Amino acid sequence: MNIKIMLLLMVFAPMVLGFMPIAVKNTKKINLVMVAVSLAELAACLYLMFNLHMVESQLVTVSWFAGIGINLQVNGFGILQAVATSLIWVGSSVFSDEYFDHAPQNLRRYYSFWAITFGATLGLFLSYDLYTVFIFFEVMSFASYPLVVHNQDIDSIAAGNSYLSVAVIGGLVTLTGIFMLSRIAGTVVIDEIAAAVAGFENQNMLFIVAFLIFFGFAAKAGMFPLNGWLPKAHPAAPAPASAALSGILIKTGVFGAIVVTSRVMQGNEKWAMFVLCIGILTMFFGALCAFMSTNLKETLAYSSMSQIGFIVIGVAMTQFLGEHGTIAAYGTVLHMINHTMIKLVLFTCAGIVYQNTHSLNLNEVQGFGKGKKRLTVCFGVAALGIMGVPGFNGYISKTLLHEGIVEKIHFLHEVHAATGFFQFAEIIFLVSGGFTVAYMTKLFICLFVKNPTKEWHLHKPYVSKRTSVVIGAVAVLIFVFGTLPHHTMDKLAEMTSHFMGVHHLEHEVAYFSWVNLKGAVISLSIGAVLYFVVAQFTVITKEKKYINPWNQKFTVENMLWKPLVFTVLPTVFGFIGRIIDKLPDVFLFIFRKVFMRTAKIPNSFWVGKKTPREEGVAPLAFHVTESLAYSLLLFGLGLVATIVYLFVA
Repeated sequence: MNIKIMLLLMVFAPMVLGFMPIAVKNTKKINLVMVAVSLAELAACLYLMFNLHMVESQLVTVSWFAGIGINLQVNGFGILQAVATSLIWVGSSVFSDEYFDHAPQNLRRYYSFWAITFGATLGLFLSYDLYTVFIFFEVMSFASYPLVVHNQDIDSIAAGNSYLSVAVIGGLVTLTGIFMLSRIAGTVVIDEIAAAVAGFENQNMLFIVAFLIFFGFAAKAGMFPLNGWLPKAHPAAPAPASAALSGILIKTGVFGAIVVTSRVMQGNEKWAMFVLCIGILTMFFGALCAFMSTNLKETLAYSSMSQIGFIVIGVAMTQFLGEHGTIAAYGTVLHMINHTMIKLVLFTCAGIVYQNTHSLNLNEVQGFGKGKKRLTVCFGVAALGIMGVPGFNGYISKTLLHEGIVEKIHFLHEVHAATGFFQFAEIIFLVSGGFTVAYMTKLFICLFVKNPTKEWHLHKPYVSKRTSVVIGAVAVLIFVFGTLPHHTMDKLAEMTSHFMGVHHLEHEVAYFSWVNLKGAVISLSIGAVLYFVVAQFTVITKEKKYINPWNQKFTVENMLWKPLVFTVLPTVFGFIGRIIDKLPDVFLFIFRKVFMRTAKIPNSFWVGKKTPREEGVAPLAFHVTESLAYSLLLFGLGLVATIVYLFVA
């Protein structure tokens, strides 16, 4: 098939399909079509991945779309993420039919935006330039909003408001950065940016541009401190949507972070240090909150945040090591893929729990999975994967990420430079891995080991065969990737070398040597201490109930963003605006007083002051005079400034 037609169909067919549910009333048929389209997309992505050498350099342009056109191109990193996206949509679509079987309301709307989000996500990963990335990024953000608020209850609406606020603000900030980059570099083509900015002398301006672009992507990825929406949206959204949000949509933010770091700020160690700090905070804070959470899906949401931190550390270490950062780059890419597979299984299992118990509170769902062998095995395999236990896929990618930090420490030792901060980063990396072991152990014991505290009216069967087949197949992949990394994961990582800006590995990594096993053993040991010792005094009571010792009001959103947006900024800019509004009256008063000697103090000086009582007239509580002329003056000045800028630019 012609590559242009194939790419356009892959991106736009699901988006056009989004209008189908409006005309089709039978939601069973709609779901069947969604599964079929997802399978077709997966097949197309696999075809392109296995024939990458034939299609990698071909550019597909649609000049009329969105005014500025869109440009698509296949590369190793993008097609690998497209495969992961299709896999998530296949699994989640199969489960959607079962999940919504007893709650069919608003399903046609759900499927419409489900399909549009799918196409936009594929388009983003296959983008050739940042304008195209931004277009699909915004379509994806707005199309996924109805998925978050699907239940239309108070929690869902609140989560949707946070999600949409972050999406809008982040998108506008990122677009500003893209415009500035276009002015500086003369191009926004991803593979041309690094060369275009190489000679740019004003590094401070380049840092600002990079930060603006990075901001929107960091918000989408749930990086600290822009993570306020994430623990709200994932529990509020239906389980199939949560799998997509956690497994893929937050990875679009990581994609943007990689582009900014490897292209706009290539070789800049100050930027790499900034990204590393963001990664450390995100990794540790997410793991700590997951450890304390008493909500099943909220725990998995904070877990996703923590794993994004692991990945962002890999992005930073790739930048620090440059062309020799192959191990860190491979760890970054592979952990993105591994996390996608793991979260597909975990969120589907969480959906099965909720579907049968109508609760996500650990104290209420305790013991649900006891005796359910299929669910126990699938959840257990995914849990072992995310813990980084040897023999499962997460161990491979976490080992590579850890070795990236170790390589930097060894390099600094060789040149007799300070290694303190990187040693600190390694310690936090291992401790965060220990928290991962602890909170996943807590979930597994709660669901599958403890005795049930109540009886549920379970569906018969509690999970369908088709859903069991899907999560069982992905669980098998998690195990196969972890036991045969050289034949599977190494091959996938090699496809992304060009995009990540690194060379192929000169020799195979001895994943199961003691040198590499040591990091996993340390994290597993820390995790055992955290669960069997620390948890017993903090998050588990003497009555074996789960509690969250952290005050739920003390969130980043409540402590930082809400006061900033609703109190600090309105107060500061309101004060500045008030001063600016009064300046023309002051100048006019002085002019008339000096040259005309007839001036009286304008009423607008007495904003908020009571007017004097006049005979026969009821006093007004307040008298405020606003200047229409001043507003028109500001508009005119703004218009003139804009025209001058356009002519100069």
